[in-house]
Amino acid sequence: MNNKIRMGRYPVMLSAAMLFAIAVMPGAVSPGIVGAAANSLQLPESQLGILIGLYFAGLGIVSATAYLWIRRVNWRVFCSIGIVLMGASFILMGMTESYLTLLFLMTVVGAGAGLFSAPSITILGDGIKPENGFSAMIIFSVVGAAILLALFPIVAESGGFGSVMNLLGGSTLATLLLIPLIPVNNKIEEIPNESDTVKLEKFSFFNDRMTQPILSLLVMVLFCFSFSGSWAFFERIAYYAALPATATGQALAIGTMFGAIGAPLAAFFIKRIPMYYCYFITILITVVTLLFLNISSLTSMLYLLLVCSFQFWINAGFCLIMAQTAQVDKIGRFVALIPAAEAVGGIFGPMINGLILERSGVNEMIILTIVIFIIGAIVFAYVDRKDIKKNARII
Repeated sequence: MNNKIRMGRYPVMLSAAMLFAIAVMPGAVSPGIVGAAANSLQLPESQLGILIGLYFAGLGIVSATAYLWIRRVNWRVFCSIGIVLMGASFILMGMTESYLTLLFLMTVVGAGAGLFSAPSITILGDGIKPENGFSAMIIFSVVGAAILLALFPIVAESGGFGSVMNLLGGSTLATLLLIPLIPVNNKIEEIPNESDTVKLEKFSFFNDRMTQPILSLLVMVLFCFSFSGSWAFFERIAYYAALPATATGQALAIGTMFGAIGAPLAAFFIKRIPMYYCYFITILITVVTLLFLNISSLTSMLYLLLVCSFQFWINAGFCLIMAQTAQVDKIGRFVALIPAAEAVGGIFGPMINGLILERSGVNEMIILTIVIFIIGAIVFAYVDRKDIKKNARII
């Protein structure tokens, strides 16, 4: 059983929330990265999708191993190394125009993010009220992303893609100041036989302690496939609709900021109605938003409203999936795999959607995104209903 990190220790939980927000920041600001790379380096959508996807590949490769080491290592050391790798790689990306070098450095960015995303998300999951920690993390993520998206057009106008990368690198390295505020580790309590049970536990389709959190992580994979695969090209959708670049940048920043409301709202409703009801509503409105995004008469004002709606419900969805994973994770190690699950979806979403957008168009990309969202909602409902029934039998 894990030592619970009390939510009353706000410096610890808020620092972890900020660290995780920085780790996933490249995905949150991917429309700005894609726009700057497209304009400065003249890269097509398929190559832009690969560039964003490799960040998630690096993140996933490192995060996928977190199940093995998360309770054994010094979190401060791992987080420090990860932040330096991520920040330095961003700065180096701003110094090159070689596409292959950019791909390599973006993979290192993701690997660095993986080193400090797993400890930070575990700290949040170890809290007495993890949904509140996840909500705070999402708020930090979207507020930070909104600020960066607002600054990207300004710095890109004077310094191009290099200035955007320098801004990301400097923002990342600044989070080293948070390292002293997080714990060195939060090890498993030495309860007789329980720690051995955790170490020896094997996968079985009849073992809900394994299958339930794995299915919850699958929901995150599907959710991030659809989210990252569509969000990365929101700027391109506005470009194809002939919307002004300035208005597009403002809409992305304002909409991202507005989305911060979604996470605490989801945390509020989790305590009052079943999570799968909340998630179905979230996906339903997200799907409607995507359908409106593809209308022929898209205006700057409508685009702003759609970005606000999309970000609001996406952040609600993230909070719900993380809360469900923490709820069904009885072993205490699967929460650390949330970044890996996000990464798997993030790898393939931009790559596949970028290829579809380049060859077939916006409509086909949105249809695929919607189908994956719906499949994820079905799996989420299965996990939540099964957990409700199990808890009812225990009571």
